Amino acid sequence: MNRQEYLKQIDQVIAAGRFHDSWESLGGHPTPSWFTSGKFGIFIHWGIYSVPAYCNEWYPKWMYWKGHPVYLHHKNTYGDVTKFGYKDFIPLFKAEHFDADAWLDLFRKSGARYIMPVGEHHDGFKMYDSDLSRWTSVRMGPCRDVLGELRAASDRAGLGFLASHHRAEHYFFLNAGRKIPGCDVNDEQYRDFYGPAVPFVGGRSDEKFLNPTAEWGEDWLTSACEMIDRYQPLAVYFDWWINAEGFRPYVKKFLAYYYNRAEEWGKEVTVFYKQDGIMQGCATFDIERGQFDAPFPYPWQGDTSTGKNSWGYTENNRFKTPSELVCNLIDVVSKNGSFMLNVGPKADGTICEEDQRLLLRIGEWMAVNGEGIYDTQPYRIYAEGVKKKKSGSFKENLKYGKNEFRYTYKNGAIYAFAMAPARDGRYTLSAFSGRGGLDRIQYPIRRVTALGYGETHFEKDKKGNLRLRCDACARAELPVCFKIEIE
Repeated sequence: MNRQEYLKQIDQVIAAGRFHDSWESLGGHPTPSWFTSGKFGIFIHWGIYSVPAYCNEWYPKWMYWKGHPVYLHHKNTYGDVTKFGYKDFIPLFKAEHFDADAWLDLFRKSGARYIMPVGEHHDGFKMYDSDLSRWTSVRMGPCRDVLGELRAASDRAGLGFLASHHRAEHYFFLNAGRKIPGCDVNDEQYRDFYGPAVPFVGGRSDEKFLNPTAEWGEDWLTSACEMIDRYQPLAVYFDWWINAEGFRPYVKKFLAYYYNRAEEWGKEVTVFYKQDGIMQGCATFDIERGQFDAPFPYPWQGDTSTGKNSWGYTENNRFKTPSELVCNLIDVVSKNGSFMLNVGPKADGTICEEDQRLLLRIGEWMAVNGEGIYDTQPYRIYAEGVKKKKSGSFKENLKYGKNEFRYTYKNGAIYAFAMAPARDGRYTLSAFSGRGGLDRIQYPIRRVTALGYGETHFEKDKKGNLRLRCDACARAELPVCFKIEIE
């Protein structure tokens, strides 16, 4: 199906369906139950940028940016960009050890309930089959339908399948190459790969001064719709630039088309968006490498990576600790969110040892403490002992102190997570002091259990604070979860 035929189909599906391309119509779309209950998923950044494995997944942008460290690295390692362009990495992306079932086995062991591989990143290379482009993992590179294999493996493993689509930013992503005469970005025979590569307005290196053309809006819309039709993902993730004004009518059309198609498939679906790309209540808000400073009234997603400097695999990646990642997960869930953790496989299809160790360690913790994560709700009091954290993307907090707790709730029990385990196994929860109003928990307590450690001694002190003693917890390395059952 070509682009014009797809545009006609999109209009027909919207006209015949329950959802139409207006905020009023889309606002009635519910958040999926699998998302609000599952809480934890795996993001996967894997593509051509995994071949150079340097700096981060924005390698294709920076390799054409004169003076940038990636530009200098590329020149010293592969030669000048006029001789070796980004397209020349494609034959090197062999994925010879890629085993979708092995990946899914690891992700299942991590405790994740769903996965979200990148369908297409800003570089314009699709990791799936397409009638709209020749630049795909099926026709070039590994000659494999990566999304198709992961979708099938997800079904076998019993995990949900989602996909991300970052083509919006491809409008300008390779534009630094426009300033380099003789490089492949300026070669018309590769225009369908490198995209418009539109220069920034007035030379300012900020995409907020750009607006996509109607032609690019239609390109983006049909590309995203083709991906969901082929793989029927439970959710689609869009990056930041769909908030550009010129995308607005196409975003509405995509949502209406996707939601109507999902009703045909009998599936609950959602779309993840950033900033103000989509009207509140029409999809699921996402914060990248950051957090809210308090619970959000709508279910939302916090996404981050195991690596501090990259989403894709790089040889110089700096990895977070298991404690940092588990605390991040708990913090997001306590604030009515779900946590999406990214890994970046190597170009050969293997997942590096650091990522494997992190996922397995998280999985061990989730096997014991997942009761306080899965299927829970945020409690009226979500935390105590917390220092004010800034809300927003790229404001990630990785430090949690002594006497800092997060709370969740499920089925007559309040779960209290000690973010930094006490060396002596003693904890004091002032939220249970029984004094004050809505800022205190005043239920009578029947029993307290430290998950994985056993029944825990509890008592109230003279100030009414709840004191817990768990000697076995003194050896804990990761957050301790106390299940507090109410009388």
